[in-house]
Amino acid sequence: MGELIAMPKKEDAAPDEPQTEQHPGEKEEGSGSGDESIQAEIDLSVWMRAPKERTPAYFPTYATVSRAMQTAMRSWVREWFLANTEILRRPHTAYPILVYQCTHPFAGRPTNMFTYDVQQTEAINRAFASAAYRLGRELKAIDTKRFGWFTREHYFAYRSKEVVKYVAKNRRALYKMLNVETVLVDSILKFAVIDIPKLGLEEATLLLRRAFATQLRRFSEDCDMSGRTEELLRVATEALVSRCPQDNVVAFPSSSEEAELLPRAA
Repeated sequence: MGELIAMPKKEDAAPDEPQTEQHPGEKEEGSGSGDESIQAEIDLSVWMRAPKERTPAYFPTYATVSRAMQTAMRSWVREWFLANTEILRRPHTAYPILVYQCTHPFAGRPTNMFTYDVQQTEAINRAFASAAYRLGRELKAIDTKRFGWFTREHYFAYRSKEVVKYVAKNRRALYKMLNVETVLVDSILKFAVIDIPKLGLEEATLLLRRAFATQLRRFSEDCDMSGRTEELLRVATEALVSRCPQDNVVAFPSSSEEAELLPRAA
């Protein structure tokens, strides 16, 4: 077990490691057209009728929105991970990403806690516990056959608890991801409860998109989420629609991938 904790330094990565990983900013250049088409289909005016604070629907509605966003983020991180397996050569970098995608989305705590708070020890312990429960299965799904033994031994399924322990002792990367998640949900709350009434839908939407884009760029130095702004807005908006009476909102069509996310998040 001692070998697991003594992680190789970043500069000690295999010299023949291909330079194929995506880095923040690379995807952003090629994602513009996709984001624009998604943006054109999203009717954000439904947020004008979203529940306000101190109303009965406030907590259950935004808890649903938050879970949908968290579920989508974990799905995209897993998708990125499977497409960028060269990161396995750097376990100290791969471990936090693996643990994040295996944490269960925070269910919410009345009346205004919707994501994991890194200052709340109890909540963070639950995050680590949920990751430990799922990580063994995730490690089994990783194909490491093309890597050398030194790399492969870090990802055997029976090591899942040790992986979580390593991240629990080196929390900075995971905390950064969880904090971005919190700021994203806080941005949605500010958008619906404060900015729309104060600034109007158009200006409030500009601020929301800017906040989403900024936070998604900050999510990870390695795992690039910078092109997901419009997708995340769609996920959040569809989650809102799922909680609101159908005669009060106008639904819009969704992609099959995102439609699969929402039932799990509800």
